[in-house]
Amino acid sequence: MQSWKCLGFLRYVPSPVMLMSGVFVGFFRRNGFETRQQIAAFLTVVFSGQIIYSAFESFKIPFYQRLVTYYGLTDTQFGLLFTALGVAVFFYIPGGWVNNRFNARSILMVGLAYRCITALILIGLTPSLPEGIKFPVMFAITLSWGVWDAVFWPAVVKGVVLFSGRDNKGFGLGVLTAFRAGGEATLNGILIGVMAIAGGSLIAFKWGMIVYACLTLPMILLIHRFVPADPRTEGDASGEDTEAVSGKEALAGLLQTLRIPRVWLAGIAGMCVYWVYTTLVYTTPFFVRVYAFDENVAALYATVNAILLGLSGGILGGIIADKVFKSSATTIAITLTLGAGFLVILAFLPGGSDNSWMAVATLSAFAFVTMMAKGIQQAPVAELHLPSTMVGSAMSVNSFMAFACILWATTLNGAILDAHKDSPSTGFTLIFLLMAGVGLTGALLSAWLELLNRRHAKKEISALS
Repeated sequence: MQSWKCLGFLRYVPSPVMLMSGVFVGFFRRNGFETRQQIAAFLTVVFSGQIIYSAFESFKIPFYQRLVTYYGLTDTQFGLLFTALGVAVFFYIPGGWVNNRFNARSILMVGLAYRCITALILIGLTPSLPEGIKFPVMFAITLSWGVWDAVFWPAVVKGVVLFSGRDNKGFGLGVLTAFRAGGEATLNGILIGVMAIAGGSLIAFKWGMIVYACLTLPMILLIHRFVPADPRTEGDASGEDTEAVSGKEALAGLLQTLRIPRVWLAGIAGMCVYWVYTTLVYTTPFFVRVYAFDENVAALYATVNAILLGLSGGILGGIIADKVFKSSATTIAITLTLGAGFLVILAFLPGGSDNSWMAVATLSAFAFVTMMAKGIQQAPVAELHLPSTMVGSAMSVNSFMAFACILWATTLNGAILDAHKDSPSTGFTLIFLLMAGVGLTGALLSAWLELLNRRHAKKEISALS
């Protein structure tokens, strides 16, 4: 024991973790956060919005074939499971009442617990069920996830809005997008490494899914520890002044939200952002079919692109919205306009290896500005500064509008590509020009929203004076 005393001086030396935590806290404080308590509540909500999807939805790109093999699915059945998840779009508005009635803390804890139980059933029991029963059970579980997600996701966004400050909504929602992308990439990367060590064993894949499903349990404990009930004042994480809402008040808040034109305008502009964002799904086939890239090289580029630009674009978009333009709507208008310009360049850039580097540079620039817009997609609604009794329904209505394009976007793009199989460059040209038009529409709507916001602010100032 005596020999260890000479190392006692180490307690005075700040560890890398301590240094990083200091830098981390300082970064958040420079962007509108006031206390460690507020940062802890905010980040707990953010990561709950990633962990819940880590054992299934997050696997669809890197582990598509593994999922199909493990569960014994056809490609059509796999597609139907993700279609079932998409029913959330139809339940966002009634989910607005739930988010008004109950605080984000309760919804997140219940949602994570339900996901843990049903995910373990899906992973552990369904593969051994008879063929006639297996898929209906899987479909029922994923359908229930889709319905519940119409309540859970708006609760995540509501928590981010309530636990960020009044003037840093862009940064808060940008961090949500960036950290979710980073968290997904990290967890997928870990499992990819484990699978490589295990020689691609499906047993290793099964236990990886089980571990990821069980990550919801410590997340529930963290929410219980760090996330208070919904505060009356934005950014207050003390838990001392919270808002309780009755069922009647929650319904009144939902109906009042539905009568606010700016909420709908922000939702349609957000839909344009997400519709343009879906173009990035076709990064790999674009380079393979038009520029003759090796498929593995194109896939690697798409993955690195998503991680690096997803992280940096989301955060930078939020910072620019808060610090430079003081408006997420203005930032979205500018980024969508820039993105439309890059899409037009891609549409008319000739195919072939001679222009491949120009295509890579242009698509990277498009991806970066698109991720900036995607990061703050729902921030314009947050910046309306609605009462806390209406924030849940506002985020639900906005989610309904913003993500509605998942019902047709990829189907439409797929139909365009199928119609031009013999000339893929023509198909991508049409998609890029269509998305440029959608982007410009979203930019105009965002500019209109900013104009309405300024008029509303002037009316409020006049009323006070």
